[in-house]
Amino acid sequence: MNPSSSANIEHLPNEILVPILKACASPSLFSVCGRWRHLLTNEVMPSLYWQISKVHVPQGDVAKQVIVLDRIYKLEEELSKTAKVNAIFKQTFTLASSLSPLELEFKWITEEKRYLTLTNYSSYLVNINRLLVWKKIPGGEKYLDQEKIKYLPLEKKGELFREWIIRYGKNITSLNLTGTGLISLPPEIGQISQLRGLYLSSNQLTSLPAEIGHLLRLQALNLSSNQLISLPAELGQLSQLQKLDLSSNQLVSLPAEIGHLSQLEMLNLEYNQLNTLPAEIGQLSQLQELYLEGNQLATLPVEIGQLSQLQELYLNSNQLASLPAEIGHLSQLKVLNLSNNQRTAFPAEIGRLSRLEVLNLSNNQLTFLPAEVGQLSQLQKLYLSSNQLNTLPAEIGQLSQLEYLHLEGNQLATLPAEIGQLSQLEYFHLEGNQLATLPAEIGQLSQLEYLHLEGNQLATLPAEIGQLSQLKVLYLKNNQLTGLLAGIGQLSQLQELYLDNNQLTSLPAEIGQLSELECLYLNNNHLTSLPGEMKQLPALENLQVKENPLENIPDKIKQRFRL
Repeated sequence: MNPSSSANIEHLPNEILVPILKACASPSLFSVCGRWRHLLTNEVMPSLYWQISKVHVPQGDVAKQVIVLDRIYKLEEELSKTAKVNAIFKQTFTLASSLSPLELEFKWITEEKRYLTLTNYSSYLVNINRLLVWKKIPGGEKYLDQEKIKYLPLEKKGELFREWIIRYGKNITSLNLTGTGLISLPPEIGQISQLRGLYLSSNQLTSLPAEIGHLLRLQALNLSSNQLISLPAELGQLSQLQKLDLSSNQLVSLPAEIGHLSQLEMLNLEYNQLNTLPAEIGQLSQLQELYLEGNQLATLPVEIGQLSQLQELYLNSNQLASLPAEIGHLSQLKVLNLSNNQRTAFPAEIGRLSRLEVLNLSNNQLTFLPAEVGQLSQLQKLYLSSNQLNTLPAEIGQLSQLEYLHLEGNQLATLPAEIGQLSQLEYFHLEGNQLATLPAEIGQLSQLEYLHLEGNQLATLPAEIGQLSQLKVLYLKNNQLTGLLAGIGQLSQLQELYLDNNQLTSLPAEIGQLSELECLYLNNNHLTSLPGEMKQLPALENLQVKENPLENIPDKIKQRFRL
């Protein structure tokens, strides 16, 4: 055969080409074999690499196929295709040797140079994964350790697995294969007919066998942190399934059959590549928790409003610019996370979610809140940070159960007086706004424990701030305060007070009344002295006064804090 005829050479099986390469290693034949060596290195081996990638990702573009293959075997991108094939087979045979330690078998393969073939790879892949599963099944490892079994060839062990699982699989109700190193799931999994819990997270699975649909009693299926590209339609046959975790995979779509999972209560799809949801998602009549964080969703199907039992919906870190009005039909919803999207307006329909307890709209592009926000009478946590809000509606004061209010990173210049009606508020975040004043009504927040006002334009504080009898932490750094009112001494529960980077020239003597104060930060102000009453602070452990022109510091304070 003429070695210059690439049309003939390219189609030769590897069983012929690899021995040719071995012969070409001879110095006397090196020049004659140059073309053979070139083709094997630059054409045949790369072709085998593409073929292997199709084993794991049969459909989709080539780029995605090879990305997934490289991820499975942890291959560096800069390696040549030939080097990658060698690395794949080295890993495969190393694992095969550990599972079936028959040295002669592997020596024979090496001598015959028959290992670099797609058929051989596929055979070893199936049998390796059969044994990985077998070792985790109760009684499986003990069976494999028998002298008559231990040294059998890998392929023979694979055949035994099929027989063994039919015989013993019916007694297994739970199987934990987490982090087992699986690259494929043996079809024999369908023989474990009584299985109720199957845990397959942290493997390298790119697909599931159709036989998964035979597990009719399965209630919990965890497939998180794999490389799944698609799901088989047979998944819809799991009529008893209650929990399905598919997080951290490579899914771009869901089969319509997912709607057949009539008993499903929890569906986790976060951190995939979903850009749409099938309309059939609305058929999950028992669904209570739906996790969709970290996908590429730009829209939601109107059928999502049919999820009458849904209590928690996580849509954060997508590309949602709008929501269907039907979102307002989720009458049982308690948690709604829409952070890190592209919302420019607060959906008025959310106001109909009368049971909502947690609403997260942070990191969007909201410029205002509608009056409907006041209808959320059960709301306990409201996250609106990192938006473009410059005002708040008076109706926010109707949130009588609110405990957490996050408004940091907006453009608020004022707060409505109705803010004082939030009688249950404990955490109030207003840092990074443009507040120059605070309403006197802020003193009515009788349950407030944490108040963050750093990074605003406050020059004074209202005297009523001294009425915050439960306040423990007060952040006021990076403002324009020139002084503090005597009322600060009334904060009997205050433990931490941050006043760095202001324009303070003095402190009131009443600061010495803060008997619970543990930390006081006064760095970078214009203080020339500290009041002697500070020596009365029994709990104070941390006092910082750097970058101040201090001239008069009481000796006891100087000694106590080594100033």
